[in-house]
Formats: sequence, C-alpha cells, structure tokens
Amino acid sequence: MRRYLIPIPLLIAAAPASAQIWGGPTMQGASGSSMGHDRSAAETARIRSDIRDGRDSGQLTRRQAKQLKREAFQIDTLEARYAAGGLSPAEEAELFARREALRNDVIAKRTGARN
Repeated sequence: MRRYLIPIPLLIAAAPASAQIWGGPTMQGASGSSMGHDRSAAETARIRSDIRDGRDSGQLTRRQAKQLKREAFQIDTLEARYAAGGLSPAEEAELFARREALRNDVIAKRTGARN
C-alpha cells in the first residue's frame, strides 16, 4: 500500500506544469517571417487577378486561364486541408513553392515565354 503513495505527490506536483498555455505553432513564410492566412489568401487572389487580366487582354487562351485557375483552386484547397491541423513549416514551404510556380507559369504564359 505504501508503494502507491510515493508517486502520488510527484503526480500532483507535475500537474501545474502540464496545464500551461501554449500559443500553438505560427505560420512561417519562406523567409522565416510570420505569415498569416489572410496574406497567403491575398497572394492567391492577386495571382487569380493576373490570370483574369491575361485572359481579358488576350495574352492567355481560355484553356490556359482555366488550367491556371484550377491550379490556384488546388492550392487553396490544399491550404485549407493543411490549416485544419495547423500548418507545419514543411506544409507552409510547399504552399509557398506552389504559389511561386503558379505565378511563374502565369507570367511565362502571358509573355509567351513558353506554352
């Protein structure tokens, strides 16, 4: 019986430490600065606007614009799925890389650099 009484004070002493509040992970941009969901959503919105402008000006075909918009939608869907559990640095880096690749594709297709 005495054997069980020794660990109880240790457990009681450890309880306050486990109840500390933790702010949780913060999203980090590729540069290491804190990056919010609003900023990343705004970035995708700017890319969508560039796609629309390219389509309206005739720099992008309807098919190209549709494919680029589909990729933007996939990025937003992936971000929503990742954000449900909190973005890890690897997930944030993947989203950043996908946005950069999409932005480069939009620019290249609008300027005719590649099809």
